[in-house]
Amino acid sequence: MISSYAYLLVFHGSRDSRTQAAALNLRNLLLAKYQSQNILTQQNYLADNYANFGAKSMTGRTSPRMNSGDSPLTFKQLPLIELAALELTDQPLNQSLSRFAKKAAQEGFRQIKVIPLFLAPGVHVQSDLPAEIALAAKELDKQVTFELSPYLGKYSEIVTLLANRFAELSAKTRILIAHGSKLLTAREYYQNLSQQLDAELGYWSMMPQFTQQIKAQIALGNKKIAILPYFLFPGRITEAIATEVNALQQQYPQVELILGQPLGASPALAELIFQQG
Repeated sequence: MISSYAYLLVFHGSRDSRTQAAALNLRNLLLAKYQSQNILTQQNYLADNYANFGAKSMTGRTSPRMNSGDSPLTFKQLPLIELAALELTDQPLNQSLSRFAKKAAQEGFRQIKVIPLFLAPGVHVQSDLPAEIALAAKELDKQVTFELSPYLGKYSEIVTLLANRFAELSAKTRILIAHGSKLLTAREYYQNLSQQLDAELGYWSMMPQFTQQIKAQIALGNKKIAILPYFLFPGRITEAIATEVNALQQQYPQVELILGQPLGASPALAELIFQQG
């Protein structure tokens, strides 16, 4: 089959080189998934046909001839996969979308899936992304069509991924750190997620702040606390979180504070996106 989609991964954007490198690495991991899947498909096809040919040879039967009008199997075309940033970039997202769409059209793609690499239904997911896509679609005048995929945090498997991260930290007391949002839908999302993970919820940018939640758990007598930042890539915020946690560790040496890492550009995350796409 010929892949009908080109994929544009949209992340928030950052001037931090660590974030930019991680975003590019995730894109490369996803492309590698499609490449390995394509190779596996070809190998399975060749193996099946070799087995069928051998069976027919043993029985003395020949395989049916291919008529001139028959089409040979066409293996799945590797999709076009690129990155774009919503903010902190040289050009607005709608221009990045238009440029990518024109490139995709030249390579034979007529449908583009925009995959939001966002973890919660905040303003960017609810308003900014749809508005930018509408602007790009208007400019292109139906040369290609855009399809906005669910945001990353909506994938059902994200809970399993985070639960595994918490399990690696080996502490019964858990604190999930989220960025925070002024939208009620985003706050409800974070609360529901923390409940599914059996974790207390603390925010970076709003109340209750994660440092308050850590101190509350210490006050309750908990001696070992797992702390997981619910952020996509490492950057200035996750670095600041680590600094705060380290300061608390110095203040409370009798308690073990175990800080996990953001999701990052991992094979597991690439697999989630691959399965969703």
